[in-house]
Amino acid sequence: MWIFKNKSSLNIRSVPLVLASSFLLTVFAFLPNRGLSVILGLYSVQEVKPKVFVWIPDDVIDQECDPNFTRAATAGFTLTAHGVAVIDTSNSPMHARDLLFEIRRRTDLPIQYVINTSAAADHMLGNEVFTDEQATLISTKAAQAEMFEYRQELFDREHSEQGFRLQARMRGFHVTPSTKTFDEKMMLNMGDQEIRITSLIRSGTSPDEAVVYLPSAKTLFLGELYDNKYFPRVGSRDVHRWIEVLRQVEGWDVDTYVPGHGAPGNKKDLVDFRKFLEWLVAQVDMRLKQGQTPEQVQRSLWLPKTYNWHAADLAPETVADVCRQLAPPAPAPVPASNQPEGR
Repeated sequence: MWIFKNKSSLNIRSVPLVLASSFLLTVFAFLPNRGLSVILGLYSVQEVKPKVFVWIPDDVIDQECDPNFTRAATAGFTLTAHGVAVIDTSNSPMHARDLLFEIRRRTDLPIQYVINTSAAADHMLGNEVFTDEQATLISTKAAQAEMFEYRQELFDREHSEQGFRLQARMRGFHVTPSTKTFDEKMMLNMGDQEIRITSLIRSGTSPDEAVVYLPSAKTLFLGELYDNKYFPRVGSRDVHRWIEVLRQVEGWDVDTYVPGHGAPGNKKDLVDFRKFLEWLVAQVDMRLKQGQTPEQVQRSLWLPKTYNWHAADLAPETVADVCRQLAPPAPAPVPASNQPEGR
């Protein structure tokens, strides 16, 4: 009970805030192990098939994480007769603990595997939470090397001139690379669930990324290769090869596609994303052939005007990355010895 001895000191407008604070304190008292994100509804968990769950974060910009990866990635887990397999761990240990909490709500079986679909920080920065569970952390060999490179790069950033800001954002983070690797394919037999892991983009400078296929559940975790109604990060990924891979998996015996960002989708949702990439490539290519510079293309092609998707702040970067791939290389400078002499 709240008792106010001095009525004059009480602002009536503060009563709802006081009552709300009291309610939250009561909730935390009864749910001491539950994360704040659950209370505020910052994520949801969807059982897409029996014993196959997807952890879906809201489109919220995180303040305690790498500022280059402020959106939590979608993650998932499957419960089997032999234990639990986790697919991706999102962009912070805090989100990974939410994921672990949701697993422990449903089973006490050991967490045997954590599968990282890529080395992208928003898919693996929660790995450290699962080392206490003695889980084997799996990725491609190339992705493991990228994780070690990211750890060194993060150390350098933290010890730069403005690194104290990054240290404050990522205090307590421990970048934890995978402990077991594969080259092209890997299969895990976990009693009643077979898990197939395949690396699909292995060309040029593209990052090495894997997909996780649960054939009995007809469910495919695509990681960074598919974002459902979110503008994607293209980076150095070969966009033409990316489109080919999406066409390839459209033909698989799958009816649930789990994205790197967003809610699980069906085949139509995946096709829509592939068509977006094709449209984007065509738009950028047309503008470049019309004589626009990459900078002009980036100014004229405003993606949210056509697509009402999440992560609109990433749209300019998405266009810029495609421009870098499609723009013709700048002509090499003529050596001074070959230039005509002035009069």
